[in-house]
Amino acid sequence: MSLKSALRFTFLGVAVALIAWAIYASWDQFLAAIESMTWPSVVTAFLTCLLALGVNALSWRAVMRSVGFGATITESLRVFLLSQVGKYIPGSVWPVLAQAEFARDHGVNRSSAMTGSIVAMVVGVVTSGVVGCVGLVAAAPATLSTYWWVLLVTLGLAACLAPPILHRIAGLALRVAKRDQQPARIRGGALLESILWSLLMWLLLGFQAWMLLRDLAPAASFAIAAGAFAFAWLVGFLVVVAPAGIGAREAALVLALANVVEPAQALSLAVISRVLMTAADAAGLAIGLTLGGRPRSSPRAPASGAGQH
Repeated sequence: MSLKSALRFTFLGVAVALIAWAIYASWDQFLAAIESMTWPSVVTAFLTCLLALGVNALSWRAVMRSVGFGATITESLRVFLLSQVGKYIPGSVWPVLAQAEFARDHGVNRSSAMTGSIVAMVVGVVTSGVVGCVGLVAAAPATLSTYWWVLLVTLGLAACLAPPILHRIAGLALRVAKRDQQPARIRGGALLESILWSLLMWLLLGFQAWMLLRDLAPAASFAIAAGAFAFAWLVGFLVVVAPAGIGAREAALVLALANVVEPAQALSLAVISRVLMTAADAAGLAIGLTLGGRPRSSPRAPASGAGQH
């Protein structure tokens, strides 16, 4: 076994162990919380999480194709599903590093692959903030006079998706990673496709949260569920010391749903959603391991004209 293969197996082994630990650590809370839920809602929420994971892979692939990643959808799913479990390792950088490493098997050099993964990550973060802000304000328009700054935050996040700003963010991230190369430029069409897939992902995740929330508060709107969940995920992501945002995401969801359900109920929803999403990640990893791929023999730079905006 080569050193590269050994490192990849180690990475996957550590990720699997941490996924198992995340489920084990929440299992008693999950069993207690699920008593207030109906099984159709729980099963639907889990399947929606799994579908959202696939949609997220398509958002990532849209950007990666712009930097020379020519893999098929099946191969792209394999790379994404295997690498995305890196989020369970403390520090938000691991999925990016893993995606870049696995993408090299398909002819993309490390810097270009990192650029694509960084941009895809920024797209996910920004769209979560936009959906979170819009959803929460739409669910409670009266709060706009008090929380007017939320709209400014939304506009600021959306501005990060402008190609020149996005290029600077990618360049900064590469410098932090001690990569001297200039980031590849992402085509405008690829960026737009990635954004649309990402928005669909957050709507799907909002739907899974709504399915669970309806069992606790039947009158709760889709907007409040989607907005609260996206906001909570963003908080969990920003707290980089917590693997996959554990703890921070739950606290943020309780805060966002304070006017809809009791804190204990919001925490129950957060725990159930956490376990379901972790189970979906585990299922995604299993699916990724079953998918075959035909990697290229050596990394290459983006094709001529690719990555030009």
